[in-house]
Amino acid sequence: MKSLLLTLTLFLSLATAASAQKKDKHAEMPGSEQISEARVADLTRQMCNQLHLNEAQYIRLREANRIKLARLDEIQWQYKADPGQQSAKIAELEAQYEIECSRILTPSQLSMFHNQQQQQETVPAQPANNEGGIG
Repeated sequence: MKSLLLTLTLFLSLATAASAQKKDKHAEMPGSEQISEARVADLTRQMCNQLHLNEAQYIRLREANRIKLARLDEIQWQYKADPGQQSAKIAELEAQYEIECSRILTPSQLSMFHNQQQQQETVPAQPANNEGGIG
């Protein structure tokens, strides 16, 4: 009975220490550990609808999107003081993401993906609250 109580106490103290270390990490770099599953699901679902993915492609692309979004958040936090370095790291991440997409998508899907990316780059963002508009 004493050994069970001692083992339980030891386990509880280790769990408490691990929890404290994890909280320190979140305070140090907020948002890096948990990426919003809704954000990943929305991006992947949108790509699925546009590119007509099969189930295997959807699963693989979802994981690639999860990694991309997590890394994007990390880069934005890590290089917030250096916009030039941040842009370079984001461009590098995008290149890696395109390579991963080329492994997942068929050539026709990849062509559609590139066309959509070019359209998104050329279309200017609309003001959120009609600032700068007439009226």
